Amino acid sequence: MSGCGVVQGATKAGMKPILFNGIEGFVSEGDEVIAEGAIVSNMKLIEGVVATYPDDTELLEMAAMARATYAFGFIQDDLEALRLAHPDRSDEAAMLLDRLLASYRVGRRYAEAALVERSGGWADAVEGRALEDLSQDELEAALAVLGEDDANALFWLAFTWGGAMQVKLDPATATQAPKVERIIFRVLELDDGVFYGMGPHMLAGVFFGFRSPALGGNPKAASEHLAKAKAAGNVLLPDVLEAQFVHAQTEAQEAFEKTLHAVIAAEPNPDRALLEALAKKRACRLLANLDAFFLADAEPVPDACRRIPHRYRLRAEPLETEEEEEEEAPDEPLDATEDAS
Repeated sequence: MSGCGVVQGATKAGMKPILFNGIEGFVSEGDEVIAEGAIVSNMKLIEGVVATYPDDTELLEMAAMARATYAFGFIQDDLEALRLAHPDRSDEAAMLLDRLLASYRVGRRYAEAALVERSGGWADAVEGRALEDLSQDELEAALAVLGEDDANALFWLAFTWGGAMQVKLDPATATQAPKVERIIFRVLELDDGVFYGMGPHMLAGVFFGFRSPALGGNPKAASEHLAKAKAAGNVLLPDVLEAQFVHAQTEAQEAFEKTLHAVIAAEPNPDRALLEALAKKRACRLLANLDAFFLADAEPVPDACRRIPHRYRLRAEPLETEEEEEEEAPDEPLDATEDAS
């Protein structure tokens, strides 16, 4: 029995760097199809290891990260694309929303389990209750016992809880927004370098940006946090998020267009190839639907957007100029999975 314990411990220790390198590998993978398959298989492998070692905080945090990044990078991206390009496919959008919320819930459970295992003080303060049932003072007391080592798990808790709130903000969930906001600030206090040095600031930027000022939003604070995320992470995604959640909300059309054109034309960071690819795809989609955000006529997207594999067409209706181009050159193949118009 003692020998079996040694073997199991060695197996777990050997698995961790493999699993971590698997996450690093998908982040640096520029082909989205390969990256999506890699994260799904790696995610399920991590969850299988977690089932064997349910009290290992590093594995729990990996599982939370895998679920959260898959939800945001792929399911949520597909949902946003479907809502813009196919408003008639509401049933499919509802199914994607259910999948997205389910993935965020699973990721949140792993993050909360990691906090319980890491900090006895957190477990004592929460007392097994759902965070939604805590008062703001009770949550504050739980956050106060956490230290720098807890920042990673706390970040993924905020990411998954806040992510679910962003895609489905109803009156009931809106009442919980101050709790998520306080958790984000606590992560910033403990360690603002989580997730490639930019995670907490990027999360704060989105959380302040997607809500209207009446619901606690703050465009100025959102821009400041996203600027810090961009400086720390050296990636394009914070710029796209600023266009989507700040420029569009504040009716800053010129800044919206300028930012997205710059992202599409920019040279990507190869070490973060997947994040860069997702940023460029989202930038193309937002730019193609300019008329959905502003009282303006949309224009054809840059040619570079037609070389990106979009799962859904970019617009619900093609532009007249694009229809004319298709009539003039009917034999030209589409560069995208569906209709890149």
